[in-house]
Amino acid sequence: MVTHILKKKNFSLILLSLLPCAFVIGPFIVELIVNILIILFLSDLLKKKKFDFFKEKIVIFFFSFYIFLLFCLLNSEFIPETILNIFFYFRFFLFPFAVFEILNKSKENLKVLYIFLLTTVIIVIIDGYIQFFFEKNIFGFEKYRQDRISGFFKEDLILGSYLSRILFVLIGLALYFKSNSKLNKVSVLTILLCLVMIFLSGERAAFFKTLIGLIIIFFVTGIKWRIKVFSIIFSSVSIILIMLMNQNVFDRYVDQLKSHIFGKSEKNIGFLQNYLPMFKTSLKMFNDNKLIGKGPKTYRYHCDDKRFVSYFPDKIFVDNTILTIDIPWKEKRPMELEKVFVSTEQIIEKGDKVFSYKYVGDDKLNIYYSNREGIIKKIFKEKIIIHNHIFLHLDPQHSPSNELLKRNACNTHPHNFYIQLLAETGIIGFLFIFSLFIFLTYLIIKNFLYLINKNSKKLSDSELVLLIGLFLSIWPLTTNGNFFNNWINLISFYPLGFYLYMNRRKDVE
Repeated sequence: MVTHILKKKNFSLILLSLLPCAFVIGPFIVELIVNILIILFLSDLLKKKKFDFFKEKIVIFFFSFYIFLLFCLLNSEFIPETILNIFFYFRFFLFPFAVFEILNKSKENLKVLYIFLLTTVIIVIIDGYIQFFFEKNIFGFEKYRQDRISGFFKEDLILGSYLSRILFVLIGLALYFKSNSKLNKVSVLTILLCLVMIFLSGERAAFFKTLIGLIIIFFVTGIKWRIKVFSIIFSSVSIILIMLMNQNVFDRYVDQLKSHIFGKSEKNIGFLQNYLPMFKTSLKMFNDNKLIGKGPKTYRYHCDDKRFVSYFPDKIFVDNTILTIDIPWKEKRPMELEKVFVSTEQIIEKGDKVFSYKYVGDDKLNIYYSNREGIIKKIFKEKIIIHNHIFLHLDPQHSPSNELLKRNACNTHPHNFYIQLLAETGIIGFLFIFSLFIFLTYLIIKNFLYLINKNSKKLSDSELVLLIGLFLSIWPLTTNGNFFNNWINLISFYPLGFYLYMNRRKDVE
């Protein structure tokens, strides 16, 4: 295998083999690898004059959506802020075809990719379990929260999301290579441990989508019943035992879930109170331009607009007699004070410079701006500043000493793909993706009926599982990240390349 991948002509295979690991390392490495693969793919198309590629139905569908996004972009009020991300969105559609071309060069390539993927997942899972049991992972990264596991992702709580998306590629490839007994045994154990780790990660949306996918696999594939039953028993017993033995996990999946769905107390009952206000803002944006929306990736810019603003039901208490340092929630490093721009008895306004600082271990100089107004009565000039540190005592002149303020439902995105598409791309953009979801649903149901009737037209189990992975990535009834996020798009389109290969080559091993 080593000889195979080190051949000069297999440069693209080496890059693709490293991709599962790159998804863990960070978005920059992922995009670098994918961009190189796409350039190589396009140059090969031009060199061999494979222009029929652009006549394929799936290519026409994806590029129609891309052209529509460009049209939406031109009608956006925030073109400079979003043009790079949207203009290069076509990369995500080309990526699976680049994967297909690499796989199509040699039957051995798929096995190489499978082994690299399996190895990466095993390492990520082991690291996750180490962090769960010992509070730190193998690099010393501590748990960011007691009820969450992030492993190599540090403060980015996406371990469950990563594994849930990769899991269906892993199952699909395990089914494809099921005749290889050694690989098969390792794969089954890895898949079961992966499922439990998705649960332990505390990412509820990722875990529930994974469960939906596994239920579908249970009914629509021809996997042996003893394997299905064993998998259900192992997973169920493991999850129940963890829930009973670990209060943090129990709280995450029971108490917090109940709170997030129904509200925090009897006095403040609000169904999905953490998300509905964002949905309301999105729907107000949609009503302002129902056909093509307000522009892709623009929720973050419009959610402060008075026409669209919505508020969370709970208010925040504000003490205007103090200026408290608020460090972003993902930032664990304390601030190192450099220069103070204010003095006692000085009048300070909102937006005025307060002090310059560096995060400990970072040379970049930053400025902290005031979110209070009034006369400065006392300054606490400590060299190291941590979150919630009181820096100033104030005598507010034009504000009450204490007040309850509404919280604006403003965010980078509304946490649901379809709600976001309605707001940013209107009914047309929504229908593009929803029609894809309906089509995938149709394929899954059709193959379930073929399985019952023992019809030879049925897709292979490996093809079905890969389709289910894509189906889950656009599942509507859940919270999501940003639809236009590069990492999410690349890891979502990743399984499609394997499906194209298996679907177009029926010589299954």
